[in-house]
Amino acid sequence: MSELAPDRRFAQTFIRYFVPVAFQNLFFSVIGIIDVLLVGQLGDAPVAAVGLAGQFFFLLNLTLFGTASGAAVFAAQYWGARDRRSLHRVLGLCLSICLGAALTFSAAALIFPAWVMGLYTQDPVVVALGVSYLRIIAWSYGFTAVTITFAALIRSSGNTRLPMVVAVATLSINIVLDYCLIFGKLGLPSLGIRGSALGTAISRGLETLVLLILAYGRGSPVAAPLREFFGFSLAFVIHHLRLILLVFLNEFLWALGTNVYNAIMARLGTSPYAAYNIASTFLGVGLFWSLGCTTTCGILVGHQVGAGDSEAAYRTSWRILVVSEIGACLVGLALAAARQPLMDLYQVSDVARQDASAMLLVIGLTMALRSLDAMLIVGILRSGGDTRYAAFLDVGGIWLAGIPAAALAAFVFQLPAAGVLAAMLAENLCKNVLAFRRFLSRRWITRVGQAAAETVPAG
Repeated sequence: MSELAPDRRFAQTFIRYFVPVAFQNLFFSVIGIIDVLLVGQLGDAPVAAVGLAGQFFFLLNLTLFGTASGAAVFAAQYWGARDRRSLHRVLGLCLSICLGAALTFSAAALIFPAWVMGLYTQDPVVVALGVSYLRIIAWSYGFTAVTITFAALIRSSGNTRLPMVVAVATLSINIVLDYCLIFGKLGLPSLGIRGSALGTAISRGLETLVLLILAYGRGSPVAAPLREFFGFSLAFVIHHLRLILLVFLNEFLWALGTNVYNAIMARLGTSPYAAYNIASTFLGVGLFWSLGCTTTCGILVGHQVGAGDSEAAYRTSWRILVVSEIGACLVGLALAAARQPLMDLYQVSDVARQDASAMLLVIGLTMALRSLDAMLIVGILRSGGDTRYAAFLDVGGIWLAGIPAAALAAFVFQLPAAGVLAAMLAENLCKNVLAFRRFLSRRWITRVGQAAAETVPAG
């Protein structure tokens, strides 16, 4: 295939964008493992509590990610067309939505924490621990909204290094704070899982502050006066909001589906859910390669579609898709092979450790399937402007295939935790078949930025 012919210029550009993003994803996942490992020294119930409280944040996080991803589709194409003014107004619109969502989630976690935890488990010990965690971590949600918005649009302009450097630095501080505040080191109080929440909240506030200082100090393309962010017309809002809200709803409904996955696992018991929480952190490590490819593909394809070069966009997508799958296979096999030594690090029950090891084997052997899902839907279809079809696949896959399969496995066939996890892959199988057909058709290439320029007044 001509799309896969060697191209030195492409390789150099790919590496320049890919390395910072992949390293950030890997580092973030490793920090997540260490964080769960620290909490894991306290027993099964604290691990389950932090994991379930974290699912509420996960729902918010994917909501923010979806909104920022929708904005990034426009931003990458506007940057490809060198339209800074529109890029700034898209950032302002995205920031408004993200802050609104963050404040809503914060209010729910602060006012009704027991209700939030009750959505996932009825274990009174886990609920009580989760409530104490939520009441602290909820104060960080607003900072997360600002960070995700600015980081996504900074990457859309081609600068993947700045968000990576800031994230690595602040996450390193996060893990030190967590250790000291969980166990009472360096003169700080011993707060248990509340210490993990406090350390994370402080680090997220610091990350937001440092990212904004560096973005403005270094003259990033996204840096502009506040009035320029919010100087958009009603016509601008209407045109852009349709796509942004579509991606927002896509991510929100998909995140809601993953919360149902967690609720199903939690109903199997505290130990199986603790195992699922542990295994899920390693899933993040396994996906670092494909998520780096997905983000890089989104940037490059967005720039090429914005510049009107659809052939280059299709060729770039093929190349990155192949790189993503090769890397995912290798990483997945490595995780499967190392699963037993990794599980021995956790001070949880033998049942939880055995379940986590079995689930990590499933994750490792199916990593390429999960990688293909992310690349096709987020890296290619969405970045090319085909957000409606991408949303249909993402939401339909989890609600019509994954959740029914997981529920049947857990409550009808009463399979062990690893079997329930394997049943969830019905989602990925359905999505991949339909997404690959759409990719080959090339109907996903749409110049949304150009449409905006032609139909929306500049006011």
